[in-house]
Amino acid sequence: MADILPMPGALCRHHTMGRCLYEEHLNPGYSLAWRCRVLMRWESAFDDFLVRAELFGVGQDVAPDLWERRFERVARSFDCEGYALCREAESPACAHVCEGICRLALPVCEGRCRHFQLPEANREPSQSK
Repeated sequence: MADILPMPGALCRHHTMGRCLYEEHLNPGYSLAWRCRVLMRWESAFDDFLVRAELFGVGQDVAPDLWERRFERVARSFDCEGYALCREAESPACAHVCEGICRLALPVCEGRCRHFQLPEANREPSQSK
């Protein structure tokens, strides 16, 4: 007997590059494991910078220049084995980052499932209930 294969889920509104965004759409930002590690490091470095700047009494007129120099060093030292350059994308210019989420960390789409939904633009008026 032949194996039954699931229908592809590529047209689903939760589908992105072979991965499933369903859980992220239910609870945005809940799973830290899906967040882009590079962006998380940058956010942490910025938070540390703000704490230090406040402790040292750095003025608001000087802080942006100091952060710009600090960020140049931080941005050069990021490492991610899944990084794929995408010049059209915003920083960190990675093809796998979508709204701060690393697509590679998301669960693989197994095909059409009970959560399958067409994107809003593709729905017919009778389906929009």
